Amino acid sequence: MAFSVNNNIASLQAQEYLRVNQDFQQKTISRVTSGLRIVASGDDAAGLAIANSFRSDRAVLTQGIRNANDGLSTLQTIDGGLNNISQLLDRARTLAAQSASGTFSGDRSVLNTEFQSTIDEIDRQATTIGLNVGGLFAANLKVFIGGGRGATSSAQVDNGSVAVNLSQSTVDARSLKLKGYQATGADAADIDEIVGDSTNVASQVVAGKTDFFFRGAGFSDDSRIRVSVNLAGVDTADELVTAINNAITEAGNGGTTAATAFKNAGIRARIVTGTDNSQTLVFESSAGAFQVAAGDRLANALLGNHTDNVGTALDYIVDGATATASTGTTFSAARDVVVRVQGGSLTTPTDLTLSVTTSTTIQDALTSLSSLVANNSSLIAAGITLTTATAGSALRFTSKRGENFEVLAVNDIGNRLGLGTAQNTASTSGSGFDATSITTGAITTGSGAATLAISIGGGSYVTLSHTFTTATTASDVVNTLNTQFATQTSLQQAGLVAATASGGAITISSNNGTYFRLSSQTAGAGFGLGTVAGATTTTSVATTSNTTSAAVNSGGASTSGLLTFSSIRTGNDDQAITITAKDATGVQQSLSITLQGDSTARRGRTIDEAIDYINTQLQASSSDALKKIVAVKERDASASGAEKIRFLSALPEFKVSVGDNPGDTGITSSQGSVVSSSLLSGGSNIDISSQSNAEAAVQALATAVTELGKVQAVVGRGQNQLNFAVSLAQTQLTNIAASESRIRDADLAAEAANLVKAQILQQAGIAALSQANSAPQAVLSLLRG
Repeated sequence: MAFSVNNNIASLQAQEYLRVNQDFQQKTISRVTSGLRIVASGDDAAGLAIANSFRSDRAVLTQGIRNANDGLSTLQTIDGGLNNISQLLDRARTLAAQSASGTFSGDRSVLNTEFQSTIDEIDRQATTIGLNVGGLFAANLKVFIGGGRGATSSAQVDNGSVAVNLSQSTVDARSLKLKGYQATGADAADIDEIVGDSTNVASQVVAGKTDFFFRGAGFSDDSRIRVSVNLAGVDTADELVTAINNAITEAGNGGTTAATAFKNAGIRARIVTGTDNSQTLVFESSAGAFQVAAGDRLANALLGNHTDNVGTALDYIVDGATATASTGTTFSAARDVVVRVQGGSLTTPTDLTLSVTTSTTIQDALTSLSSLVANNSSLIAAGITLTTATAGSALRFTSKRGENFEVLAVNDIGNRLGLGTAQNTASTSGSGFDATSITTGAITTGSGAATLAISIGGGSYVTLSHTFTTATTASDVVNTLNTQFATQTSLQQAGLVAATASGGAITISSNNGTYFRLSSQTAGAGFGLGTVAGATTTTSVATTSNTTSAAVNSGGASTSGLLTFSSIRTGNDDQAITITAKDATGVQQSLSITLQGDSTARRGRTIDEAIDYINTQLQASSSDALKKIVAVKERDASASGAEKIRFLSALPEFKVSVGDNPGDTGITSSQGSVVSSSLLSGGSNIDISSQSNAEAAVQALATAVTELGKVQAVVGRGQNQLNFAVSLAQTQLTNIAASESRIRDADLAAEAANLVKAQILQQAGIAALSQANSAPQAVLSLLRG
């Protein structure tokens, strides 16, 4: 055995064990005093991370339970309001049943007054609980509770949320179909004078009948419904209402798809008594938004557009730009002269073809034109007639409906009809109205300065010029034209390009499918389009126009407001219109519609063509919600009577996204932005002022009770969902707390034993250290010996 004085190994070992034991004792004391197994990160880093995650989940679940309880309180408040509305419906139905009795001998106006107050209270209650249209809680309410699981964070949020969809659970009077859509007409006191006024009577298309035109979802444009009211024996407001409703019934039984849609809209006429006892003719529907327009001055007066009971004039007159040729004048070339009428509710242009020769006189042509107009079914339906067709006088076309239209012509090289000298070909065998490519005849050299005019898509002429010398070639003319094309914005947008053709001719074509016409404005062959100097005027002149609207929209409908429209004439002006609305389940539905005017499709030459295409696409969509939206046109008195587009719907809300295009054509209002619908003022409550109205009210209230029951079911289901969610969250909270406790909390029984162990080890260690420190002193005994 070796003895060392310099290094006391036993003492060092004892010190180390004493240090380890002291650390163990300190940790044990910390755990006992804090109650935690993990006091510092170093105690259990992995366990601490898991425990902290559990603690965070507990915080989320704790707040989530509060959220759910808040949601339950909200739904309970809503449920209380629904119970009140249920009782109000009971009272309203009681009043309606009383008024519906044929033996009732009291004053129905007294019953109706309380009935209307009850309907108004339903609206107030619905607003208070936030379930009116656009109300605070008329939405898909997502209550986040937490504790969700999923592969992604968004999936975890969705799984940890409870959705109570109240977006389709509105319970105001309109949602319960107790309040409908109403178009207001004339005062009832004026009706006998309106019906008897000679000026009004003279405007009737069919003697003894006045016409109204209705437009709505499924019955618009060329499928609009004409309601022809027989006025025989009508002297009073009540008799007029009966006659109108009989005509409406007859029109609804027309057997067409549009007639069925009109019938389903449930439009009826009635007399409404105001609070001041004044009476007004109104058109009402409980099922859908609509527009009613006058077909003559009498109908216009009945819609409230009159002065001293004489209906506002509706005639829209288009005169030829110049007078027709004098008697005996013949046409300058054998051609198919095409007269085009577009607009005026014509969903596509109507072309009338006159096959003329150099021996055809102006009288012959006018006689043929008059016959074509008078026998054209589209023009008859649009109410457009040729009222003046006399040699030496300007042509006059008239629309009795007061709708804008225009009259254009092509291939009348000598301007015999006074509608311009546009050409779509240089040959005698051309057909159609305009073209995307036109080849001229051979150019004439040495003919001097010449002017060529180009009309893009039926628009105003743009003039170009070239001086023809004896040295001029077709290539020279082509270069001149292409240079001038590049300086004209409208011609650039039309994509016009000139090129040489065989036989010294030139071809002008569009590279984007734009349609155009040409007109030689200088006598002599020049550009190869004939030797007669043409007329640049092609725009028809409206000499008389009503600037106020002869149409009335149903109050209470959702509307986009008036949107300005201009014709799409070039091939690069495609415009996307996107319409969105929520369906019955609250899911957003969307439809994109493209307006264009090129060789692919022509859907925006006129406001009527654009509206027709929009409505066709809406009705062809698979969404029932989108099918409830209709586009109509209406004059804007604040814009000099310009015709504009308005979207109408019975839906609570919808949006129209208006696309941008290079030429700022199509719908020009709000291009590049979204138009949100707003509510048109007006509308009407159902009433019980008469026995028939009361009978209808009883049925409407029965439907309202059913609809309210559906909403109560949604609210009740939501309460149950939240209760179950709270129960699950409480269970999760308890188990997560237990899991965290097992990781984070100390086992005090074990730690108490460890503390005793540490104390014993400490005492033993100190004693051992003392012995180890005294061991080297034994060496002294050896030295003493």
